[in-house]
Amino acid sequence: MRRESRAEEIAREILSSERYANARAFEDRIYRDEPILRTGAQAFNGSAQRGNVTDVRGTGPDGRVFRPRLSQDTALPTEYRRMRAIARKQGLRGGHAGQSVGKAHLFYLQGKYMEDFEEDFDGQTYFDRYYPSYEEMSNYQLRCYFSWRTRYRAGQTPDAPLSFLFVHAYELLCGIGTKPGQEGFEALSDFAAAYAGASPSFDMHMKRWRFDYAVFYGLDGAAALAGSSSFPYEAVSLLHRAEDALLARGCPKEWPQIDDGELPGAGDLLDALCALSRYRAERSRFVKAHREDVAEVSARVFGCMVTHCKKRRKMGYVQGIFGSPTLRYYTMFASALFWTPVPHSDATYVISDSEKFVCENGMWWRELPCRRAETSKEIGALLHAIDARLRVATGDPHPLKERSLPKYQAKFVDEGIAALLARKKAEEAARIRIDPSRLAGIRSAAARTREALLTDEERADDAVLSVAERAPQPQPKPELEPKEEARGADDALGLSGEQLELLVSLLAGEVPQTKDSLFLTLAVDAINEAFLDVVGDTVVEFDGETPVLVEDYADDVRAAL
Repeated sequence: MRRESRAEEIAREILSSERYANARAFEDRIYRDEPILRTGAQAFNGSAQRGNVTDVRGTGPDGRVFRPRLSQDTALPTEYRRMRAIARKQGLRGGHAGQSVGKAHLFYLQGKYMEDFEEDFDGQTYFDRYYPSYEEMSNYQLRCYFSWRTRYRAGQTPDAPLSFLFVHAYELLCGIGTKPGQEGFEALSDFAAAYAGASPSFDMHMKRWRFDYAVFYGLDGAAALAGSSSFPYEAVSLLHRAEDALLARGCPKEWPQIDDGELPGAGDLLDALCALSRYRAERSRFVKAHREDVAEVSARVFGCMVTHCKKRRKMGYVQGIFGSPTLRYYTMFASALFWTPVPHSDATYVISDSEKFVCENGMWWRELPCRRAETSKEIGALLHAIDARLRVATGDPHPLKERSLPKYQAKFVDEGIAALLARKKAEEAARIRIDPSRLAGIRSAAARTREALLTDEERADDAVLSVAERAPQPQPKPELEPKEEARGADDALGLSGEQLELLVSLLAGEVPQTKDSLFLTLAVDAINEAFLDVVGDTVVEFDGETPVLVEDYADDVRAAL
């Protein structure tokens, strides 16, 4: 009798154990021969037939994901074998070329060969790679990919693994299936829109690659995508221009009262400071309600800081915060497989005043206005101090808690606020207010005063004159020449030639031709002051913005002239 081996003994103990008696794995107690060596798919995943496809998915002991493969009775188109042969000729068989130019070159050659290939294969697969390419796909996955691409080119948007989307994006970047240039940019934009939201990484890369594509081919689309950078380089450029203009004038503290066309507006400066500040001043309720005042104080403080840095520091204010302008190496189509048969010629592509790209000997460089691309804590502290101290100065009921600030900067803020309040107070004092509702009372009081000062003979003369005035008489139109006949009244009334010309035109019923509101205001005040001793009242009034002669005093004015 043959002695039972240790393996057989263990197997018998397992089969006789109650623990495994009802296990699903031992439902079939019929012995069958099994191969000693089995594939990874058989050992860890089993197999399930889907028509002519063996679908095996799972993870082996080495962490590798098993991929579906075609069964032996599936006819594989010859294009796939020829595409594989390209890799063997290039010595890059397999997906081990890494992120090298060789892998991108192989992708370009294989993609160009399969550029017009169409596939009609009904299958689904799982494919996930960091740098996906044709060479990393199985035959089954290749057929699924080209079938999906065929349907997409036909106008559909079928679901696909994320790596399939990246492979097609690489094709568009390399000019596979589209003409490089404007046509390729539109195809890339349509593809990005069709699968927008597929994943955050897909949206992020498509935005960057569209921008790079427009720059690489010199298209106008790059200007619209210039906001691809999260840092506001344009704001830094505006601060540089403002600082240069102030230093050129030699009087930074006078800003924003000066305006020569080179300095940006105070509002634009405030927007730039807010964009570069860690303190989000644009969200402040007080800043929103008093934007013009905050902008004026910010401009004054900025001018003071420019002057201070010129005297006390070795570099300018803006450069000290963000660093000097820089030229950095730039990788076109980063994280993508991109290859072009012809190197790019030397070129310069200007995005804006703050950003441009330069290509030299096939290498790309990006010129930026600063080295440090981060918001400023120093600018944030100044804006916070302006917000907090201006609230206190204006009596705002919602004060901010003060933060530490260097004494000289706090002095600049207080001086800017004091200058703002002084300017507004002077403007308030110079403002002339006229209450039309009191004019009737003033005229009535003037009439009573005049009546009380008349003698009996003057009252009798006035009575005769009033009867004569009530009789209908033709009123000839005055024919005074402003430059000749009115000149004689200059000395008597104390009016200038221009003021007399204005008075004569009003007497003739004409509308003044000048649009200078300041001249009209001053001239009307001088005329009324000159006739105050003559008629004791205002002889010229404003109808809106147009001066008109008071009809009651037309004869008095004509007699005086």
